[in-house]
Amino acid sequence: MKTLIFRRATESDAEAIASLHTENWRDAYRDILPGSYLDGKITGERANFWRYRFSSLGSDRFLVVLAENLGELVGFACVLLDEDPQWGAYMDNLHVLPGWRGRRIGRMLFDRALQWVMSKEPGWPIHLWVFEANAGARRFYDALGGEIVDYKSKEVLKGIEIPSVLYIWKDLRQLLINLTRRSSGSL
Repeated sequence: MKTLIFRRATESDAEAIASLHTENWRDAYRDILPGSYLDGKITGERANFWRYRFSSLGSDRFLVVLAENLGELVGFACVLLDEDPQWGAYMDNLHVLPGWRGRRIGRMLFDRALQWVMSKEPGWPIHLWVFEANAGARRFYDALGGEIVDYKSKEVLKGIEIPSVLYIWKDLRQLLINLTRRSSGSL
C-alpha cells in the first residue's frame, strides 16, 4: 500500500468514479436494491449522475477525494456542504472496492473528508444516511463513533423506499483526535 495516493477528483474523473460506484452498489446492495436495476440501468444512471454532479455543483462547496493505487481508483468519498444544513456537512458517498476493503482506506478517506469540512465550516457536524440492511457499512460507521439519530424509509429509486439510518458526528475535532489515538494504539 505504499503506492496509495489521495487526491481531489476533477470532472475528468467522473467516469472512473461512476464505474467504482456501480461496482460497489452491485456488491453491497445485491439484497437491498432490485437486481434488475443493479444488472441494468445502474451503469448509465451512475455515469450521468457523476457527470451532472461535477458540472453543476460549485467546486468550493463539495469534495470528492480519490484513493488510487498505481493509478487505479480503489476508493472515493464525496462530501456536500449545503445538502442539509440541519445536520451539517453530508457524506454522500464513501466507497472502497471490495478487494481493497479492510486496509483502512475507508477510514483514510473519511479522515480527509472530516479535515476538509473542518477547514471549510469549522464547528459543523457531518452526517450520512446508510441503508439499515447494509451491515458492513453500519459496523464501519459504528466503529467510527457515529451516533444514530434517525430511522426512516428513503426513496432511493423511483417508487422504491429503503429503510435507512441517519448517522451524525457532532464534534469532528474530537473525532479526529480519538481516531488518531486508536491508530497509534493509545486507546
